[in-house]
Amino acid sequence: MTTPTREILEKALKSDVKLQAAAKQIANELSGGAYNISDLAEQLGFALTSTDTEQRVAGTNLLSAVLNALPADLLNSKQLEFLTTFYTDRLRDHHNVMPAIIDGMNALVRMKELPPASVTLLLQAFFQYTTCQSQTRGDRTKIFNILKYLTLHFQPELVKMSGDFLYGLINSIDGERDPRNLDIIFSFMPEFISQYPLLHLAEEMFEIFACYFPIDFNPSKQDPEAITRDALAEKLTNCLVASEQFAEWTVALAVEKLDSELLVAKLDSIELLHQAALKFSPSALEPYFDQIWQALKAETFPGSDNADVLRNALKALAELLKSASKVPSISHNYQSIVLGVVLTHLTDIHQRLFHPATAIALMCVSGDASFAGDKILDTFQLKLKESELSLESDEQRIRFYHIISQVYKLAALRDSLLQLDKGIVLPLQDDVIAALRLCEREDFDVKKQDLELQRSALGVLSECAPVLSEAQRALVYKALVQLISHPDIDLNFTALTVSLGALQPVELQSNFIDVCMRNFEIFSEFIKRKIYANLLPLMPQMAFTQRILDLVMTQVFSVTSAEPVRLLALEALNSLLDQEDQHFIVDLQQQSNLLHKLIVLAQQTSQLPEASLELIASALSRIMQQLPLSEQSIIVSEYLPGLQLQLEAHLYVARGLLGYLHKDISMDDHFERLLEDLTKLSLSSDNEELRGIAHHLLCSLVNKMDNNKSNRDQVKHITDKLKAALKAGDERAVDLLAWIAKGLVVAGFEEAADIVGDLSELLEHPTLCTAAALAFDIIAAEYPELDLPVVKFLYKQKFFHTIMNKLGSKLGSYSEHHMKAFIYVLKATPHSVIKLNIKQLAPLLFKTLDAHKDSHSLCIVLQICESFVQQQDAYFQTHLGHLIPSCIELAKRKTDLNMQVRIGALQLLYDITKYPTYVLLPHKQDVTLALASTLDDPKRLVRNTAVKTSNAWFLVGAPGGED
Repeated sequence: MTTPTREILEKALKSDVKLQAAAKQIANELSGGAYNISDLAEQLGFALTSTDTEQRVAGTNLLSAVLNALPADLLNSKQLEFLTTFYTDRLRDHHNVMPAIIDGMNALVRMKELPPASVTLLLQAFFQYTTCQSQTRGDRTKIFNILKYLTLHFQPELVKMSGDFLYGLINSIDGERDPRNLDIIFSFMPEFISQYPLLHLAEEMFEIFACYFPIDFNPSKQDPEAITRDALAEKLTNCLVASEQFAEWTVALAVEKLDSELLVAKLDSIELLHQAALKFSPSALEPYFDQIWQALKAETFPGSDNADVLRNALKALAELLKSASKVPSISHNYQSIVLGVVLTHLTDIHQRLFHPATAIALMCVSGDASFAGDKILDTFQLKLKESELSLESDEQRIRFYHIISQVYKLAALRDSLLQLDKGIVLPLQDDVIAALRLCEREDFDVKKQDLELQRSALGVLSECAPVLSEAQRALVYKALVQLISHPDIDLNFTALTVSLGALQPVELQSNFIDVCMRNFEIFSEFIKRKIYANLLPLMPQMAFTQRILDLVMTQVFSVTSAEPVRLLALEALNSLLDQEDQHFIVDLQQQSNLLHKLIVLAQQTSQLPEASLELIASALSRIMQQLPLSEQSIIVSEYLPGLQLQLEAHLYVARGLLGYLHKDISMDDHFERLLEDLTKLSLSSDNEELRGIAHHLLCSLVNKMDNNKSNRDQVKHITDKLKAALKAGDERAVDLLAWIAKGLVVAGFEEAADIVGDLSELLEHPTLCTAAALAFDIIAAEYPELDLPVVKFLYKQKFFHTIMNKLGSKLGSYSEHHMKAFIYVLKATPHSVIKLNIKQLAPLLFKTLDAHKDSHSLCIVLQICESFVQQQDAYFQTHLGHLIPSCIELAKRKTDLNMQVRIGALQLLYDITKYPTYVLLPHKQDVTLALASTLDDPKRLVRNTAVKTSNAWFLVGAPGGED
């Protein structure tokens, strides 16, 4: 195949569409080896060398389009040298040709075989014969992408160009204002600046970025992929800290802009200092620290009114001090400067500067914990020596202790706790221990003391446990024994005992744990509860595991344990099972057969209170959940046949074994008996608690049952029995049907539709209609404690459509019970489903709002309406004339409806104000007048919402508001 003829090429140059099509065709032919690029350039010569500018533009466009369509590895180095010569020559051509040349260069530099020398020739010619800023925005984008590519792939060649490339790059960037182009520049320049020598042009390079600081730019709301101001500011900051040569100018720029009144300028300046601390070495910033500290001090001491400025300024200061800690001499210099200002204000809690001084002091500790910690703790130690400990309220000590505990905590986080000066910390810790031991004094009256000083002291001791001396630890153990055995004091010192246990297990065992256990029997229930609370967190520490476990087991299973004592032990056992992991629980079951012991305890202990049975069931459930499936199956087969569910204790055991049984364990052998026994219990018992357990077990059983004919027949048999009970007017049968239906609905069984249909018919029953409506609430509501592991995909949507088929035709009559049942269903229906059917459902929602009868239904409807109004739904916008008066009426009813309805109505009125102003103005006067009475509502929460809503309506149409 030969090259395209002049006639073909002339036709291709007549329009952009034809040109692009021809370029694609030619690229395919070149890729196939039909001819080479030199032949094409020769054939295009008539256009490329034409005296007519438009024809040269078209010819160059075609050549550049062909290059862009070619694979990057097609052309060899000789061909690329030839093209480089052509494009460098063309850079002197008319400015109209420049877009086509830039397109060609963009393709050329990405060719894999491009000789490095060609890059130098292209850049020298470009910088000499044209300027970037004289091009259009789109062409400048291409130029910056070219420069970005070259800096990443041709570093040696650019370094050889030395100042020529830097100068050309600076001139290309200087004056750029388009955010998209700036985004490209700010993205690649930090890496370039950090890797290339800036020579004598460092300041010029810095200045081309400094002129943009701080970023003043607001993205277009119509642009879905708009560049945000914050993103641009972050990238600019990276440019300004890309080289340590910028340190002096960066600090000067940040300090200058930090003095601005503009919030965004302050925040950007503080962030620039923060990034400088992260990127620059301590030695680079040391000469300018005084400047930085004075600027940050103005924002932190006494502190800016803006919380963001204050928080970020402290963060920047902390980073500066942390960075300096790598060089002790510089760090100590920084710390001395800062602490010299704030330490004098730490000793008087009533000073205005106490809080800002505290914040700055803690930043110092986070930077150089040992140096700053010693200085700060010594200041407190000297001050505490001056004040004597007494039983009077000591606010100063409490404040000091809070700060001291934070100093210790920060020192520990920096691995500097052991480096603190013992000559300072030991006397300080003596004071803290003495404050804790005030409760040992005979004249200490718990009723008159708020114990805040002791809490603060415990906080300090928890943090400084690793640096307590042996003598101090001995006093601490005595204090802890006194606290735990005190009949009235209830202080939580778990953190301290855990720390001491990890550090000194033998000491803690002999001086605290053994004392608690030795006297456990004679302690009161109050003290026993405290012992459990403080010993259980020590369980993960191997040194104490068995001792604590033995204590709990003895108290749970001892035949001599009084019921209140056993109840406490069962609570402790449940806490233990909740806080430990699966391996511990499985090992515990295997070693002690705990599950069997709990079942025997429940079945063979006479008159065991309901609270104890509840705790036993919870413990059984927790154990069963952690056991392997094989063990769960064995346990069920072993214990289930012997359970007599009409007995209270046996029912609780069944709940523990079956409540969270894994769904893969087949219950077919026991299914019929369980259904019969639980149904009988539910229909015959007057104990609501027991009936509730039976309902949950039945619901979970049918949810997890295997989908076979035998099981379905058993469920049908039970439902037939319940239908017979319904004919006798038994409300309990309605509840039971609802729970069975719930398990079936969630699992997606077809039988659920029949039961739902039966419940729907009961809505017209003269005596069971109320219970039938509540049945739909049971089916739709979520119960976190109920285990329903088999969940059918989109079951909520299916349930909704089932109800629509059953009740849809009845809603037109607006029967009260039909409405209530349907509202309960809507509560669980996904918003997207309601939205698809809103035209059918909205009349029901509005009718419910107008009825003013049932608070529960009203709350549900208000929440549904709010979900639509918050999205400024168009349908609700057209019905504001109905919605607004209904909400006003509900908000004004202070006697016959609960406050949640009034709050919901007011919140809905507030959300309505987000609709366009022209929609709201016709209602504004009526609403603002009507809301006046809600401001005097007897409930504070209602008044709060009323004030917010009233203000929002008052501002509708105000100048500066949203249209």
